[in-house]
Amino acid sequence: MVLARFSRLSLLAAAALSTMSVHATESMKIPDNVNVTMRLEEIQENPIVHQLLRRGVVAGSGKVSIGYYPNWAIYDGSGNFKPSDIAVKGLTHILYSFADTNPSTGRLTLTDQWADEQKTFGNEKASGGNNLYGCIGALYKMKLQYRGLKVLLSVGGYTYSQNGHFKFVTSPKARKTFVADAVKIVEDYGFDGIDFDFEYPASAEEGRGLGALFTELRKAFNALQKKKGDKTPYQLTAAVGAGADGYGHLDVPAMDAALNYWNLMAYDYSGSWSRVTGNHANLKRDGLGGVSTVDALAWYKGAGATPAKMALGIPIYGRGFENTDGLGKSYKGVGSGTSESGIYSYKNLPYVGSEIFENTASGSSYSYDKSKREFISYDTPAIAALKGKYVADKGLAGTMYWDLSTDKKGKDAIVASAAGASGALDKSDNHINYPNSKWDNVRNNMGQKKARREHVSHARAPHAL
Repeated sequence: MVLARFSRLSLLAAAALSTMSVHATESMKIPDNVNVTMRLEEIQENPIVHQLLRRGVVAGSGKVSIGYYPNWAIYDGSGNFKPSDIAVKGLTHILYSFADTNPSTGRLTLTDQWADEQKTFGNEKASGGNNLYGCIGALYKMKLQYRGLKVLLSVGGYTYSQNGHFKFVTSPKARKTFVADAVKIVEDYGFDGIDFDFEYPASAEEGRGLGALFTELRKAFNALQKKKGDKTPYQLTAAVGAGADGYGHLDVPAMDAALNYWNLMAYDYSGSWSRVTGNHANLKRDGLGGVSTVDALAWYKGAGATPAKMALGIPIYGRGFENTDGLGKSYKGVGSGTSESGIYSYKNLPYVGSEIFENTASGSSYSYDKSKREFISYDTPAIAALKGKYVADKGLAGTMYWDLSTDKKGKDAIVASAAGASGALDKSDNHINYPNSKWDNVRNNMGQKKARREHVSHARAPHAL
């Protein structure tokens, strides 16, 4: 009776709502309170879960599992999450975020020297010589241990996409500078390639420039591979939007020819800009808003993107709404969030007093506290696994996550749930040959004579769905 009543109310709410547009992906930005303590609340243990439809799972093979790791994760406001805290065995790629660009010259630069190059972890001590430490050094050590793990430098993000930071893509001269910097930074820091998160090209000219940049980068990476005699290609990926404001100006054919993977930012479909509460990452149409992941995937395929290159983005955070009677209802305020107003870290959800609602028809879920009248849209492990199943069924490349620092561990981990449902993970080798690096310890593989061979293992879904 409860579920039937909930379903009827949802249908009534859907009929009353007008179309909502997807907003810019503001979650992939530097949080407001990086340098202060995270805002945490008591977690609801064993919450009541309302499952609206049965679930199933199948397995595929050779999938990617791509996680963003931001360089601000080590600060108090983001929970002091170190590279060693990452659950590596559920991943094939880590995208280290974010580098910045000069809008005039195209120069590519890192953004936090201490976090990127200098910070030491655990018993690590800075020694003599010209050695790389910091998060990038720690990730390189992980590459040596897990030879199936690729680490790419991500450029942009919401924060570094603003104020015309990507204007350089329209200048052939500036693009040439960027390409040269990208090749050098890959070689210096031991990366396996470059990821772009440009939010978003504002004109056809910028879209064409971005497509030209990818073409030029692919040529340069292929030349680097040939010059070094590497068997493994250097990779190029791009985070792209799921709404028309994000993809409207992309040169999809040019990008698809150059890219290894498209990382579809399939989230932020609702938020503080919305008229009523809504799902922020629904897989299929939910009758509430005008955006769904399935529709976005269909647009990219129609525009010339290869489905087998598409990684489906899954959020490891929620978007909140306060003073509301539930899904599809009016609200007042979005709450303080965990490290950003209105944005809630998944590892701190659900809050005490909340119940969980999972809709496997639309591929969405949320928590609701009727006493506080608090609604938080986020993916549960079951919904993440359902999306992994969709990836397997449709022959997509795999899954992508924003961001790794906000996941839980064990059976409730979003990465493990989705990756386990999508199939066996890709095991191709990463790069560990950087003879031209400016860092002594990158050139000599951190002093290891022979890198350990330990592929990233297949991540099994923790639930029988």
